[in-house]
Amino acid sequence: MDYRALAEQLVDLQTGLHQIPASRYLFALGQGTFFALNYLATHREVAYPKELSRNMAVSSARIAALLNHMEKQGLITRAADPEDNRQVVVSLTRQGEALIREKRAEAVEAVAETLEQLGPEDAEAYLRIQYKIIRNFMNRA
Repeated sequence: MDYRALAEQLVDLQTGLHQIPASRYLFALGQGTFFALNYLATHREVAYPKELSRNMAVSSARIAALLNHMEKQGLITRAADPEDNRQVVVSLTRQGEALIREKRAEAVEAVAETLEQLGPEDAEAYLRIQYKIIRNFMNRA
């Protein structure tokens, strides 16, 4: 089997995925403000800036700029960590919670429609393979 040829096909497919509305919703949740809000919503609603930097694979300077922007929009608050005053902890505000709930619901609806079109067997196979790909990449890191 020519895995390089398959990889070429996958790269081509990935660029085509950005044309699909469901994929656009998922892409948005993986970038900038929505990634940070989603991360906070799914990780006890608080995080350290260095966690966000590591998980978003961006510099601490970029995270600081993003958090400044999000704080001005009223989506997050920053405060001294009660257990270690040298650390800053980032938390969701009610407005941030509402926004990410709305965006996640939109993404879930769009993706559910796409998965439904695949049918149950293909949808489950697709998710199983996606999980496997992620695990393989995580094990290599």
